[in-house]
Amino acid sequence: MKTAWMILLCVWTFNAYGQEWKETLNQARTLYKKGNYKEALKYYKRAEQIAPNDVDLSQEIGQTAYRANDFGTAAENFERQVNNAETKEKEIRARTSLGESRMKQQDFQSAVDNYKQILRMDPDNEKARQRLVEAKRLLEQQKKQQQNKQDKENNQQNKDKNQNQQNNNQNQQNQQNQQNQQNQQNQQNQQNQQNNSKDKQQNQNQQNQQSQQQKSEQKKLQDKETERKLDEFSKQEMNTKKRLDGSKGTTGGKSARKDW
Repeated sequence: MKTAWMILLCVWTFNAYGQEWKETLNQARTLYKKGNYKEALKYYKRAEQIAPNDVDLSQEIGQTAYRANDFGTAAENFERQVNNAETKEKEIRARTSLGESRMKQQDFQSAVDNYKQILRMDPDNEKARQRLVEAKRLLEQQKKQQQNKQDKENNQQNKDKNQNQQNNNQNQQNQQNQQNQQNQQNQQNQQNQQNNSKDKQQNQNQQNQQSQQQKSEQKKLQDKETERKLDEFSKQEMNTKKRLDGSKGTTGGKSARKDW
């Protein structure tokens, strides 16, 4: 009884999922027919997730994604078709769609490789030959644009490098000029200090000379004053001596004339 219920449950679940993915797929196809490719793509992706493993929706998803301008998703699904193709004709059709998706992605090198492969399989495929020519032209144009862009970037880098070098040279020159000015200022300050020191020394010498001259003059004055005082003292001494000598002579005379 338990086994029977498990079987019934599995059957019911399988039928439910089967019914869901089919309804989702039908909704995707309806939206695709209405031209609502972006919404259709969402339903296609959902249907692919819940679809049985043996169901391949890559072709429908690829076409829908291409029309929705989702060229990356389109290229992925067309590449799946290429890998899973069972016949040469299916592979050529898948490669044709893949080449167009690569062209939209501006992956022109991949488009060239893809169209070349188609021509190896079908040398008379005129459409592939024309698209190969166009892909090569766009690839060459792309390479030139990239080269021009690279050249501009290199020129700009060289220009920036030269400008930076000029700025560095100018900065170095400015620094050198500042250093020279600083050196000159230091030399000038040193010279001013030396001059001030020299002037100070000269002033000190002059003051010393003046002081010595003043002392010398003062000494001369003092010597003159001393000489004057000595002269006065000598004169006073001579006068005193004369008075004393005169006084002694008178007394002696009187004594000599005394009558004993």
